[in-house]
Amino acid sequence: MKDKEDKLFFDHLPAYASFLLEHKLSDYAKKQLQYFQEEHPPLLRLFDNLSEKQLLEVVKKNAADLLKAMAFNKNREYIKTAAKDFIENNITSLEREEVVAEDISIFSLIRRKVLRHFLTFYTTDLIIVTEVMEEVDRFTAESDAASFHAFIEVQKEKMKRMNKKLAQKNEDLLEAQELTDMGNFLWDIKKGSAKYTPGISHIFELQASESISSFLKSVHEDDRSSLQAAVTEARVNNGFYECEYRYKRNHKEKRIWSRGQVTFEKDQPVSVKGTVMDITHKYQMLEQLRESEQLNKQAQAITHIGNWTWDVATEQITWSDELYRIYDLNPQSEKITFDRWLSYIHPEDRERRVNEIKKSLQTLVASDYTIRIITGSGKLKILKGKGEVRADKGKKQIRLIGTCQDVTQEHNLHAELKEKEEYLNHLITNAPDAVIVVDKNSTITLWNPKTEEIFGWSAKEVMGKDLNEILIPPQFRESYTKELNRFLETGLSNVLNRTMEIRMLNKQQEEFDVSLTISQSMQQGKLLFIAFLRDITKQKQIKLELQNKTLELEKLNASLASKNGELERMNKELESFNYVASHDLKEPLRKIQIFAHRILEKGSGEIPHATVDYFNKIITASSRMQLLIEDLLVFSQTTAAENKFESVNLNEILNEVISMLSTSIEEKKVVIDSEELPVMKTIPFQMQQLFLNLISNSIKYSHEGISPHIHIAVHPVKGILIHHPMAQQDKEYFEFIVQDNGIGFSEEYAEKIFELFQRLHNKDKYFGTGIGLAICKKILHNHNGFIVAHSEASKGSTFHFYLPKEQVA
Repeated sequence: MKDKEDKLFFDHLPAYASFLLEHKLSDYAKKQLQYFQEEHPPLLRLFDNLSEKQLLEVVKKNAADLLKAMAFNKNREYIKTAAKDFIENNITSLEREEVVAEDISIFSLIRRKVLRHFLTFYTTDLIIVTEVMEEVDRFTAESDAASFHAFIEVQKEKMKRMNKKLAQKNEDLLEAQELTDMGNFLWDIKKGSAKYTPGISHIFELQASESISSFLKSVHEDDRSSLQAAVTEARVNNGFYECEYRYKRNHKEKRIWSRGQVTFEKDQPVSVKGTVMDITHKYQMLEQLRESEQLNKQAQAITHIGNWTWDVATEQITWSDELYRIYDLNPQSEKITFDRWLSYIHPEDRERRVNEIKKSLQTLVASDYTIRIITGSGKLKILKGKGEVRADKGKKQIRLIGTCQDVTQEHNLHAELKEKEEYLNHLITNAPDAVIVVDKNSTITLWNPKTEEIFGWSAKEVMGKDLNEILIPPQFRESYTKELNRFLETGLSNVLNRTMEIRMLNKQQEEFDVSLTISQSMQQGKLLFIAFLRDITKQKQIKLELQNKTLELEKLNASLASKNGELERMNKELESFNYVASHDLKEPLRKIQIFAHRILEKGSGEIPHATVDYFNKIITASSRMQLLIEDLLVFSQTTAAENKFESVNLNEILNEVISMLSTSIEEKKVVIDSEELPVMKTIPFQMQQLFLNLISNSIKYSHEGISPHIHIAVHPVKGILIHHPMAQQDKEYFEFIVQDNGIGFSEEYAEKIFELFQRLHNKDKYFGTGIGLAICKKILHNHNGFIVAHSEASKGSTFHFYLPKEQVA
């Protein structure tokens, strides 16, 4: 019954989708792939590595999923699942960030085109066509809304990550400024207000109530005018200023370096932005270094910083000794020209660096730079430099000066650190165990994909929340809190760095067993706890099942012991039967036969004809009884005899059997031909009985007036090729074939003939007990083999028996 509240529960679309699934799925997939290639959405580039066949399979599977949902009116569930898989990045061979809005629109268009294309194959009724397409449009609208909503969610998450990174970079910048005693400011001249980083307040030691302009009061009186003159010069002329001055506050004197730039609008200064650095320690060091050039060179060597100057007019370049060393050259060993310096720059950085210099000469502003060089000894180095253009009042460039530092080691360390961070993130993301990180307040700060899989919550749902309230069952929360507080207060813990089994909650508020290991770590001075978890529900179930199986096995062993006792008793009874069959039963039968023959001999001519028939029947019945006893005795011997295997030449066994049957063979003119048989480890008398029974059967059940022909063959065969339940696929066998041209039997009796006392022919015509083939089956069972028969009435029989090839002597 249609749910009127659900706009996606359709009347006509399910039947149409079922038609496509049953009759047009492959054509549907091909047409959809054709439209994809025609429209060529950006997403299609992600499948360039797939062959046409592979791509068609992907399209066909997705089409089948869609049509099944439509056929069963699971449209809302399909749309919801598709959006969820997209948000959670669960779509195979596709990263959600690679999808653009155009892909969603084009995919929706293609889906409508394909569904519209096959409508004419389904119906020509315009009313049904219209109804179906209206339902397709409604499905498309809902699907597009969900897809774009999911797309927006992904973009929001991406933006959140970017903002987080940006905030971190800003925090790192402020931290770097604090470490280097630097600060930045922006002074709005029009409004008379200023913005500045915390470094400015720290350097100038400003109170919260003071404005940045108040720092002028503490500038050394001898430097105040030069500072104001530099700023005024920048506002009036070139817009750039740089100066050093002394600053005295709280009975401490500092040396301040300041550099800034004035921004103009319509030739009027509107703002000043700049950098301030406390260079007190550096200045003191430089003052000391100025006392000795050697100390200056030592300082450059320690910091791997070299100085350079370039007189543009004369094209004269001067390098400090350390700069020569940075380039792996002996200090002052050669005169450096612009072309000579340029030859050391890495080819990929050369043009960029030349353009930077040209821009500095045009703007009179030199930006910091980073370049790669190939040194005189062939080493690759990373250099970071600062430059400055010195110009006269006419803004005519005079020279460029600057410093250059070898930061190769720092660059490599940074690259290595970044690589390790990426590697660590990769390990956590792809870890087979759940990984959760919480701070000392039990707040979740990391939640890897495996954790989402195990517990059901996404990282977005739990980040920043209390682990105790989400994962810990209510009955354990108090002890969890006590253990955490105990560690924070004393540093002692009973749970750190050891694996334990506990109960936890999933999103459905279901308790399940997990294996938990907790360790502690410090990051940026903050205490963190790292938990590694694994769902062991199945393991515990398996353990419980194993315990139950063990109990069952113990019961089975007890039963088996009882059965073994019963079997021993039966074996003893069987031995008693063998004795009785061999002696007590056979002897009376023998006497019955003897006395019956004697009566007939002595009473010849005197005994009535009817009485003679009775005595003949007595002799025949006793003979059958004797044969039955002998066959039962043989069968019991094959069952109870010890398996004493010996190396036996089966050709010799066959010859012995032929000799034993020589009378029958001569009488019926039997022809027996055999291939060379192998030497195998078998029970000799059982192998003899096997061939004796099979060949005797072939002779017994032969056509009257036709010489029996028996052919014996053998060849190796792999177990995997034998269609029999006892055949082991990983073993090899010898297949023995005994084929005759006798009267045969109907194929329906092919299995029945191997059962005890089963006879297919009249006992008066074919004398026997029906035990012979059962004995053959038992003998092969004793040898880890088996036997089958194939036949057709009047067309002979073929017996196939198999022995493991591993028993070859």
